[in-house]
Amino acid sequence: MLHRERVELAIARKTPDRAPKGEIMIDPDFLEVFKPGFKDEYAATVELLDLFDLDIYCKDLLRPAPKQVGVGPNGLPLMEDCWGIRFEYSQDGLLYEDFVVNEPKKADVFQFPCVSIYDASNLTYFKKNTDRFIGGIVGGPFDNLIPIAGFDNVMFWSVESDESMKALNTLAWKAARFNVDLAVLCKEAGADFILIADDMAYNSGTFLDPITLRKLFFEPFKWLVSEIHSRTSLPVFLHCDGDINSILDDLVWIGLDGLQALQPSAGMDIRQIKNKYGKNLCLWGNIDLNYLLPFGPAEKITAHVKELAKDLTPGGGWILSTCNTLSRAVPFEHAKAMYDALNL
Repeated sequence: MLHRERVELAIARKTPDRAPKGEIMIDPDFLEVFKPGFKDEYAATVELLDLFDLDIYCKDLLRPAPKQVGVGPNGLPLMEDCWGIRFEYSQDGLLYEDFVVNEPKKADVFQFPCVSIYDASNLTYFKKNTDRFIGGIVGGPFDNLIPIAGFDNVMFWSVESDESMKALNTLAWKAARFNVDLAVLCKEAGADFILIADDMAYNSGTFLDPITLRKLFFEPFKWLVSEIHSRTSLPVFLHCDGDINSILDDLVWIGLDGLQALQPSAGMDIRQIKNKYGKNLCLWGNIDLNYLLPFGPAEKITAHVKELAKDLTPGGGWILSTCNTLSRAVPFEHAKAMYDALNL
């Protein structure tokens, strides 16, 4: 069975010859373990897709590299990206100088850049050089706000005043419109589906309570998914790790075709979720990155995956992957045991 055919059957809730398998991302540090000193990341990734016999893979669009605009308060180069966000690179990640929307009244004037500055050649590469089911990654109405306004501001503004809540809703609608255009660009580059990456939860529950999410973010989210369906005719998945049990009904209402992550250490019981939501959502992921994949042993990983496959493959609607992305935290032999389990 062809890779794309296998995934299409799973999304359509039909039983394929085996469950599809694949990742939303394979980190370069994992590739370095597979192919030390690799010169071409794309070619090395294709080799790995072939070795693991993966059916599905994603790429986000390329955007202009940040430019140095000075020296930051920590004495490091001050960078500015194409969204106008200024930050310093550090060993601990990005240190933001300030946020573009650092007070609610600036929400009305902020504008996302034109999508014409984005480059889809990386997505096209995987479409042309593999027979995989290729996804284009875009953002969502919640997570896109974090680099614009800052996580703390988003949390505080969601409860402070009518003005601050209106600002978040305004930004959410702008993010939705921007990401529809990105999804169309993905479609034009050859994407087979769209993955919205929009993290909204800790391991103990959603960042904001579900009532607030419904009030401020889920209407633009529903519109985003509907517009992607209308303008591209492609399936739409959501990547969101953490505990999102409290909003699964909302995600069905939003109109998603699938859900990726399903983090078991955050209480996401994939068997229960498939029993309740399997007619509405294709489930992708659920293999534990906290304990099982890092520490194994390989025999335990193989047995776990085979048990999941026995329960989840019939009737389609399940794709095997880690509950996030494939990184160096996973020993190579453990990753291979996970994927090979479906061929045993």
